[in-house]
Amino acid sequence: MDFIYEIPKPFSFEATVKTHGWFQLTPFYWDNQAKILRWAVGLDSTNPVLISVSEDNDHNQTSTKLLFTGSFPDDGIKDIIIRKFRHIFNLNMDLTGFYKICSRYPILQKVPQLGMGRIMRCESVFEDVFKSICGTNVQWKQAVTMINNIARLGTPVPGSDLRLFPSPEQILDAGEQFLKETGRVGYRSGYLIDLCQRSLQHDQMLTQIENGSLSYNELNKYFLSFKGIGKITARYLCALYGKYDELAVDSLVISYMTKTHFKGIKPTAKKVEDFYSEFGSWKYLAYWMEFIINKGWNPDAG
Repeated sequence: MDFIYEIPKPFSFEATVKTHGWFQLTPFYWDNQAKILRWAVGLDSTNPVLISVSEDNDHNQTSTKLLFTGSFPDDGIKDIIIRKFRHIFNLNMDLTGFYKICSRYPILQKVPQLGMGRIMRCESVFEDVFKSICGTNVQWKQAVTMINNIARLGTPVPGSDLRLFPSPEQILDAGEQFLKETGRVGYRSGYLIDLCQRSLQHDQMLTQIENGSLSYNELNKYFLSFKGIGKITARYLCALYGKYDELAVDSLVISYMTKTHFKGIKPTAKKVEDFYSEFGSWKYLAYWMEFIINKGWNPDAG
């Protein structure tokens, strides 16, 4: 069964996929030549399906049309897939205020023109936190290898080489030794085991996190409560869930700002924060979109 789903512009499918590296990780596979996202979707614990999503080239002026292709058990599955897709691509966020601010700055005027502004995330808080822990204090290519090695534990989609991202139970069954020997996660193994154990407990805050009802401070405090999540990674996770009040100033941000805005002089984290202070609660999103437009990171290079 194939179906078309329309998203009001401004929205570019490829630009949103490439906001950061999640598209390189299970349960996703991005075909850069065909511009198709293959996605292993878990309908339930025993019934994964493979979906292919691509942008329809009808050049509609008011909406972006996406073509969803896959073998679905019944028509009711369409609603589940759309709900998951909207979550992953942050489609419930109102970016009107951000686009208004962008109109004042030449570089950011390109954001709505290019259909940017939304940041891709995972299907669950558990998965976002797990991948973020793996990505701390390591080169991104190494993190991709770690995560995709661990993802071999995930349930395979019949007739496909794709898998679901493994559940906390599957990771716990494999054990900490698997994380160290196969995942090569090093000191992170204990943090990941702790995360999996915590994820099996009923967390009343998850609904509030996913519907965006928590304040930035509440959300930041929640992410900081996970072992292995520090200040920078917590701010990064907050951005995935629609809160951009503070920048996650790491070495990559400092390097970019040194070259782009501080004439080769290395700024402090506070100076970077102050540079974007005029964007208020949108400051991290403003930086993130500028960084992508200026090719601070080349997603096609891995």
